[in-house]
Amino acid sequence: MLELEKLKRNNQELQEIINNSWDGIGILDYDTQLVYLNNAFIPMLGYNKDELKSKKFIDFMEEEYKKPFKDLLIKDFQEKKYKAEIDIACIRKDKQKIFLKVTISSMLNKNLFVINTKDITSLISDEQIIDDYVISMHTDLHGHITNVSKAFIEFFGFEKNSLIAEHYSKIIHKDIDPIVFKNISKSLQTYQEYSGKLKGYNHLKQALWLDIKAKAIFNKYGDITGYTYLLFDVTNEVTLNDEKNILNEQVETSKKEIEIKNRLIKEQSKLSIMSETLQRLSHEWRQPLNYISIQAQKLELEYSLGNEPTTDETLDVLDNIKNKANSLSNTIEEFQGFLKPSSQKSSLDLKEFFDELKLDFSNKFKEENIDFNIQINKNLRFMSYKSDFKTLFINILNNSIENFHKNKITNKKIDIIQNFENGRLYLNIQDNAGGIEDSIINKIFEPYFSTKEERNGVGLGLYICKMIVNLHLDGIITAISENENTKIKISIPIEEDLIK
Repeated sequence: MLELEKLKRNNQELQEIINNSWDGIGILDYDTQLVYLNNAFIPMLGYNKDELKSKKFIDFMEEEYKKPFKDLLIKDFQEKKYKAEIDIACIRKDKQKIFLKVTISSMLNKNLFVINTKDITSLISDEQIIDDYVISMHTDLHGHITNVSKAFIEFFGFEKNSLIAEHYSKIIHKDIDPIVFKNISKSLQTYQEYSGKLKGYNHLKQALWLDIKAKAIFNKYGDITGYTYLLFDVTNEVTLNDEKNILNEQVETSKKEIEIKNRLIKEQSKLSIMSETLQRLSHEWRQPLNYISIQAQKLELEYSLGNEPTTDETLDVLDNIKNKANSLSNTIEEFQGFLKPSSQKSSLDLKEFFDELKLDFSNKFKEENIDFNIQINKNLRFMSYKSDFKTLFINILNNSIENFHKNKITNKKIDIIQNFENGRLYLNIQDNAGGIEDSIINKIFEPYFSTKEERNGVGLGLYICKMIVNLHLDGIITAISENENTKIKISIPIEEDLIK
C-alpha cells in the first residue's frame, strides 16, 4: 500500500514538472491528434487546451512543413526506440508565425509519440537577417555548393537550384588560375581560414571582384563537415592595373603555399591514421595477450601445486600460445600493409580501369541481379597507385553488395559517376542498399566498426578505403545518406600534364 501511494505521489510530481516546463511536451498519434499536452503549448500557440485538442497538430503548421512532419511518424521502424527532429513553422491564433524545433520519440507500445517543442523564433529571425543581407555560401568537403543565402542569389542572379551540388568555381572567372583553387582547398584542409580576392562573374557573365573569407564548419563531434564562405563585393575598388597584379601575385603565392601545406596535410594524415592504427592495434592485441598470460599462469600453477601436466598437455598449451603469437605477428603485418602504398605509382587510364572493374564484377552483379552503371564525363590518364585504386573500389562495391543482402533489397542499383574540375578528380559511388542511419554515418570509416551482428574480422573495408584516399592518394572521402540511397564521394588531386 505504501509503495502504491509512493508511486502515485511520484507520478503527480512528474506531471507537475511536465506541466510547468518551458518546453511544449505532448503525446500524439499517427494522425497527429494531441492525446496529451502540457501548459506550455497555450502561450506558445495562443490557443487554450480545448482548442488545441480539437485540432490535429499539423493543422497549426504552414503547408510546406506538414508532409515532412508526417513522414517522420514511421510505423514500421525496427529499432526499440525511434527518435527524430525537425524544425517547423506554425501560425499562432493571433496570425503571427512561430518557429518550433520538435523532437519526436516513439513510446514503448509504438502506437503513440512523445513530442518536445522549443520556441526557436528568435534564433530563426537572426538567421533570416543574415540570410537576407550577407552574401554567403556553404560547400561540402569537396567544394560543391550545399547552400547559398538569399543575398547571394540576389547578388549573382543565378537560380538556387542551378548552383546546388555544383563546384563553387562556377561563380569564379576563367582568369583565375586553377592553382588558386588548390591553395584554397589546402588552406581549409589544414584547418586554416582562407582570405583573399577572387574574380567572379554573375549570371550575365559580368566580371565581379570579391573579397572571400572561408573557414571550416564543425559538427558536435568536432568533425569538419564542410566549409562556409563569406563574400564581399569589392568590384569598384579594383582597377585594371590591380587586376593584373592580383592575378600574378595569386599564382606565385599559391605555388609557395601549396608546397608547405602539402607537407602539413601529409603529416597530419599520417599522425591521425597512425594514432587510430595504434589504438586499434592495442585493442586487437589485448585479447590474445590475455589468453597467452592466462595459459602460462595456468601451466605455472599446475607445476607449483605438484600437479605436473603430461608432455602432451604441456605441448598443447605451448602450441596454443604459439598460435596466438603468430596471430599477433599477422596483426602487425596487416597494419603495416595499411600504412604504405602497395606499389609504385604508374600511369592509370580511367576508362580502361573502369572497363576492367566492370568485367571483374560482371558475374557477381549478374548473379545478384544488380544494375551497375558507370558514367565517365571525361577520360583521364594520370599517375596513381593502380592496385590501391582497385582495392578502394572493390571494398566499396563489396560493401554495397553486403548491404543489399542485409536489407533484402530487390531492385538493386549501383551508379559510379566521374567528373573533373580544377585539377581534381571527383568520383561518386551511389547505391540504393537501404541507406545509413544519421547516428552512425560519421563512424563508418572507423576501423573495426561494423553493423553486422558477428564481427568475425569485418569492419576494416571502409577504413582501408579511408587510408587509401587520405594517405596514399592525398584526397578526401565522405559519405552521405538520404532515404534508401547512400553516396560515397571521393575527390583526389591528379597531375594535370597527363590529362588527355
